[in-house]
Amino acid sequence: MTTPNRTVTVFGAYGHTGRFVVAELVARGWTPILSGRDAGKLADLGQAFPGLQQRPASIEDAASLDRALDGAAAVINCAGPFLDTAAPVIQAALRARIHYLDVCAEQQAVIDIYERFAEPAKAAGITILPAMAFYGGLADLLATAALGDWIDAEAIEIAVALDSWHPTVGTRLTGERNHYRRRVVSNGALAFVVDPAPTREWSFPAPFATQEVVAIPLSEIITLSRHVRSERCIRT
Repeated sequence: MTTPNRTVTVFGAYGHTGRFVVAELVARGWTPILSGRDAGKLADLGQAFPGLQQRPASIEDAASLDRALDGAAAVINCAGPFLDTAAPVIQAALRARIHYLDVCAEQQAVIDIYERFAEPAKAAGITILPAMAFYGGLADLLATAALGDWIDAEAIEIAVALDSWHPTVGTRLTGERNHYRRRVVSNGALAFVVDPAPTREWSFPAPFATQEVVAIPLSEIITLSRHVRSERCIRT
């Protein structure tokens, strides 16, 4: 019996999200390969996870990405802005013929991934899963589970309440880079959010109770629009 390959390259491993991904992979019995641009930060992270390989790589150096992915079953891209990093890492995954996942919340980056890489992924026999994180994948999974056997929905409304939120340096850099207008689903198709973004009241469970919310659609709108028929889909 062939032993399954449980090695996964984590690109951007030393970032805020990357550290969580590495820890979770280790806890679940997988073997992460630590990768990213900064060799010094990889070495620092390696002290917390002794024995894991460290493979510095840059999106400007295709050969370094190939080395980072060599021998892995998949790559998880945790390095934003994904408008810049997604394409080079996906291209490396295609060359290696391994699966690609990321934690992207940027709508335009996810649109670009679908439009540019859907057919190459099919041809290579790999899976490309963008936006598989709290901002993106979670809301998609919850909405899909709620639909059950239904094939479409009149409306999907997603509201998120956070007791606190502190944007990381990476989040701030992404905000500066991501100048694209946000999209929702309206009349069954992707449409730009009106300006100013709409607000409304939403009744959350305790301890949040009723709060005023504002439309901030992220990547779950794009992923849902690819597989769920809905007249309206918005996130606040």
